[in-house]
Amino acid sequence: MSGIHSTPNTKIRSLFAFIQARTGSTRFPKKVIRPIPYNSDRTILDHIHSRILKILPNSRIIYLIPEGDSELESFLKKKGMNHFSGPLEDVRQRYILASEKFGADAILRLTGDNPFYDTTHLDLLIQTFIESDSDLAYFKGLPLGTGGEVFRTSALLNLSDLQQEERHKEHVSIHIKEDPNQYKITAIPSLLTKEEGTRLSNFRLTVDTPEDFETISGLLSKKSFETIGNFNTKEFLEWEKEDPTLFQKNLDIPQVKFNLPSPNQNTKGKIGVLVAPAKEFGSGHFSRTSLLYSLLPYRGWEPEWISTFPRDGEYDILLIDYRDIGIPISYQKTKVLLLDHFGEDKEKYDFWDLLPHPQNDQNFHWEQILIPLNLISSAIGEKKDPVKEYGIFCYAGNLGKEESENLDRSLIQNSPKKRIRIGGIPPKTNEIEYFPRLSRVQYLRKLRSSEKFLGYFGQSVFEALFLKIPSATFSISPIHRELSSILEKYKIPFTDLIRKIEFSLGSKTVGENGYKLLLDKIDSII
Repeated sequence: MSGIHSTPNTKIRSLFAFIQARTGSTRFPKKVIRPIPYNSDRTILDHIHSRILKILPNSRIIYLIPEGDSELESFLKKKGMNHFSGPLEDVRQRYILASEKFGADAILRLTGDNPFYDTTHLDLLIQTFIESDSDLAYFKGLPLGTGGEVFRTSALLNLSDLQQEERHKEHVSIHIKEDPNQYKITAIPSLLTKEEGTRLSNFRLTVDTPEDFETISGLLSKKSFETIGNFNTKEFLEWEKEDPTLFQKNLDIPQVKFNLPSPNQNTKGKIGVLVAPAKEFGSGHFSRTSLLYSLLPYRGWEPEWISTFPRDGEYDILLIDYRDIGIPISYQKTKVLLLDHFGEDKEKYDFWDLLPHPQNDQNFHWEQILIPLNLISSAIGEKKDPVKEYGIFCYAGNLGKEESENLDRSLIQNSPKKRIRIGGIPPKTNEIEYFPRLSRVQYLRKLRSSEKFLGYFGQSVFEALFLKIPSATFSISPIHRELSSILEKYKIPFTDLIRKIEFSLGSKTVGENGYKLLLDKIDSII
């Protein structure tokens, strides 16, 4: 992190995504509302909107369009997309006026050129920024057309008319990035390995010219819209290895670049982050550790995402969130911190537990549980608390057919109101609303609108308890039954799905400082 604050360091109460768009592009008019690919009913803005809805509710997504762009205004109204009209030539002023209208303390700045925004990185970007004291932050090391930036509105306003030059009108935040000594700027390394980072020049995932449009159309034609909507940078890298020719058709198009100074980030040291693969161990390890990873630069650390054990001394700290993996190297120069690890190496290296467990229950403090920042802050949520639409919210994970049917019978018996189940096999009855999976924003919206929570032992239970939703657990394996017995000690009921389910908030409180405590622990290692 760099610079000193030129604006008051106040808490961010409200963040909006402002997406600048127009139909009057000089190089490629009306590109944002053209069907892409040609035979579809979806435009670039449709693709963008469906992606950003995964990280922000619709009420916090605003399209900033030029005054008089009636064709685009009509399109947005028809689609139910929020918009704000402002000066054509002074885009920065358009942002300022929109921030006043919507009361935005912070802005996620995006453009209408990029149908493949990386929602994994954008979600981490806004979650970490709203709890930081930075003026501007962004992920570095992403393919062109997949990243964004977030900044405080106060930093946007901190440029007088006398200081403003012509480039400042079009390039909204450039005055912040031009002066890293005045503003606190945080550049976060992407969640890519070194090998993946070397291939970034193979991608141009933006639409600025007809050639770009043809390339992106080709990509969209190769995958179903549902599949491509879940693609982020990691998936594109895998796809590019399989068929590199798909991505090469527009690589020679010149891109406008500015020679900007680098943020003057003074680092405490380098941290290698090794995380269990989601395909083998589930998404929980990645979800919690990717957020921790993204918070490290705000603390002055330089993290790097790694996939193999590094040499001793290659990093100052090696952070391992990889369930009970054996460590093949005896680290002496590199400090090791194990997360939720119960293997033999726990006796050899420093460790930090994230959930209660039979081996740590007597000493574990519930303040250590990692609660995502988008559960804590109201800056990126709906403006009003949702109505309690569901009687029971059930998280079923990867349950099979018989277990899912048992769950459904129990849900129907225990709730006269609507029931919702996430995961498992689709129900046989329409009495249960079902989703195989949901984006984080959708998941939280449904959870908040539920009176009670039912799930097996895991992060979801603690998130429900944090939200003050009475909960109960069921078993999916002998180890999960053992883990549920810990929660029973703290008055969280266990159900066999046969008898009437009791729900409770329990006798323990889930705190909101888990990430702060873990970051303090990391700071103390060296």
